[in-house]
Amino acid sequence: MVEGAIAGLAGGGAYAALGLCLTLMFRLVRVVNFAQVAIGVIGVYTMAVASEHGWPYGLAALAGLLAAVLVAAALGWVMGKWFGEAGADQRSAISIAFLVGLLAASYLAFGTHPRRMPGEFGGSLFTVDGITITQASAVCVLGSVVVAGAAWLVLARTVLGLRLRALSERPTTAELHAIPSRRLGVGMWAVTGLLSAAVLLVVAPQQTSDQTSLALMAIPACTAALVGGFRSLGLTVAGGLGLGALQGALAHVGELAQYRDAVPFLAILAILIWSQRREVWDAAR
Repeated sequence: MVEGAIAGLAGGGAYAALGLCLTLMFRLVRVVNFAQVAIGVIGVYTMAVASEHGWPYGLAALAGLLAAVLVAAALGWVMGKWFGEAGADQRSAISIAFLVGLLAASYLAFGTHPRRMPGEFGGSLFTVDGITITQASAVCVLGSVVVAGAAWLVLARTVLGLRLRALSERPTTAELHAIPSRRLGVGMWAVTGLLSAAVLLVVAPQQTSDQTSLALMAIPACTAALVGGFRSLGLTVAGGLGLGALQGALAHVGELAQYRDAVPFLAILAILIWSQRREVWDAAR
């Protein structure tokens, strides 16, 4: 189980990094972006197609990252142009339409069959007491911690972070002070799209690589973001890593292995029930 938990950290790091993207989008752009992982799917499939046409991996990965950035920026522009005054619940609902549209476009552009995903992080990094630490696990875990730290520094210590926080907390006041809300919003979409594609470039070669399976990583990513209340970057990282480790450990328990994919749903349900406990108890009293 310990070995399985450590192996699960690759997925946990991916959940944490994607959860950070969701948290930043909610805090700064007022949207739970359900299309976050689908943007990364466009990027990783672009990389796979370029690789199949003989491109070296580095150039193919760069093309995939660029495709994800362009798609994310386009969606951010649409959101800001036509739904800038909408509430967070409406904007989040619109992101579901983005998700469906991106998956449909992906099937039309790349076909419906899984593709072989080349990668550079498939080997083992080192072994301790018979437990192997893979490169993908190390990159995902360290990457999620670095992203969380960098995001905190930008938001807390820079003028850009101050403007982003002002835009999220007092959008009307921010616009009156000539803060370019639409450009900052598009920039946030582009940056999180880049991060999503980078995460999938690491983890996609290690698992089933069809569009639907990859896009469904949004569910454990939402679980990680919920652990942090869509506010705390540190708790989001902890939630993602813990979820990945738990799924990895359950994979080595014969009776429970078949239920490991249900863990994110159960976690979401438990968090939502716990978050509403005060209202339920107050009503009971």
